[in-house]
Amino acid sequence: MKQKENIKNPVKRFLFGLAREIILPVALALVVIQYVIQAFQIPSGSMEDSLLVGDFLLGLKFVYGSPVPFSNSKFPALSAPARGDVVIFRYPGDPEYPDYDSKRYTHLANALMLGNFYWDSNPENGNPHLVHYADGPKDFIKRCVAVSGDTIEIRKGVLYLNGGRQDTLPGHGKYTAAFRTISPRDNLGPLRIPAMGDTLKLDSLPLVDLWRVRSLMVQENPESRIELDLQLTVNGVDGSEFVFEDFKIPVESDRGLLMQEALTRKRSVGMNLHQGDTISGPIPFKLFSTLARTGFWPVLDPHAHYDGFTRPVSYTNFEGSQLGDLEGHVASLNAVQAVDSAVADSLPSDSTVENAATVPADHYELTRRILVDGNEVHEYVVKEPVYFMMGDNRDNSADSRYWGFVANRNIKAKAFVVYFSFENSDQSFSFSNPISWFTIPFKIRYSRIGKVIPLI
Repeated sequence: MKQKENIKNPVKRFLFGLAREIILPVALALVVIQYVIQAFQIPSGSMEDSLLVGDFLLGLKFVYGSPVPFSNSKFPALSAPARGDVVIFRYPGDPEYPDYDSKRYTHLANALMLGNFYWDSNPENGNPHLVHYADGPKDFIKRCVAVSGDTIEIRKGVLYLNGGRQDTLPGHGKYTAAFRTISPRDNLGPLRIPAMGDTLKLDSLPLVDLWRVRSLMVQENPESRIELDLQLTVNGVDGSEFVFEDFKIPVESDRGLLMQEALTRKRSVGMNLHQGDTISGPIPFKLFSTLARTGFWPVLDPHAHYDGFTRPVSYTNFEGSQLGDLEGHVASLNAVQAVDSAVADSLPSDSTVENAATVPADHYELTRRILVDGNEVHEYVVKEPVYFMMGDNRDNSADSRYWGFVANRNIKAKAFVVYFSFENSDQSFSFSNPISWFTIPFKIRYSRIGKVIPLI
């Protein structure tokens, strides 16, 4: 009897040790990661000098409400994001589900630095069921500068809040351009931040504002397919295949996709271009209508065949400010036609100026509508509080000025403390170069470790 007990005890001891030393700590770590904290690394200079590239920080999830497992809900929050808070949130420009299809894809796991994994219920071309979304949906970090009910305005790069110049929050523009432009970076609004319960009349909104509302609707309704449907007619005829031959594009950071399309079609390279310049080239209307439906552009062909255990997906977002260029271009074309027609009417009946009086003016009509699961809607009731985020390095920050409001559901954590900071702007340190490992003690920013956020 004792001999059998001696045989079993080592097994019991091993299993107990395994549970105590590995399984339990891993389980506790997963609980902490899911409900308590979020680690984040600063990848860009958009929050300089409050937060620096190479800062590693912790965010507190439970402050704004930890996520409820297997749902789109949150546990009760201790507080809501307030003006001045530095907030970690899911970037509104990325689709939450691959190909923007919540019915086809099921989220399996967030593998932290390895990205997200999804299950494809209907793979094409013999592709695997497992889908790897390595670079998304991305998390961003910015400062909350306005909340629901506030009215903001940007004038020459300066933030005005509820009519008054805002000087208490950081915001300077470390690499400020020599001059200001008409981009959202420099001039925006006045724009009211929607509040919970507001009814937004969609038919009366300018196209760029309608794009912002669509983005909000997508965030608040992840299980629905919400599209901005654009239609163009030329003299009453369908213009879905129409190409604007001389589409003017301001050289701004948020116009990259349009500039690339124009230069590619002109078979030219953009050289010696500066911010604030204007280029022109052929732009197909279909570029706008396709991207307005989804809000993103697949970097990888979703219909191609992929070998291996997973199919990779990646997306680049579409900045809604480009829709303002479309609306303005259509208006300018109609204005030119109206002027030409007026000039023709003023000429004598026997005028031979290019037969101007006999050439009918073209008329361009741009129509739009919001579709929810294929059904047109004319108004939307905001479900939860809404926030407007900006980087402290305001002239060098992609933020709510470009991609719109951040819904409460996308809020993930309140930035709390810098737990490590590593300066490697010269890229002299590399894990692949063992010699560079000796520089580690000299690259650590010891003075930043333990700094509490927000740094105002």
